[in-house]
Amino acid sequence: MKLVRFLMKLANETVTIELKNGSVIHGTITSVSPQMNTALRNVKMTPKGQNTIPLDAMNIRGSQIRYFILVKLVPRRRRVRWYVC
Repeated sequence: MKLVRFLMKLANETVTIELKNGSVIHGTITSVSPQMNTALRNVKMTPKGQNTIPLDAMNIRGSQIRYFILVKLVPRRRRVRWYVC
């Protein structure tokens, strides 16, 4: 439950989301619901093995999300340690 509360505070942050079907979504979070349903704007969607598709907005069902990538939210020094260890 704490993870969802953290994600709900990320409004206006740019993230990359990988879905369970292998698609990669890059966009700015508009909102996140308690079920982890995520609304994004300024989206670039890359279906697995296909070209990037630009979209104005997109809603993603929480149960279809594999993980969020929050690279810009982690300081560079800590990021290096996490990948090396």
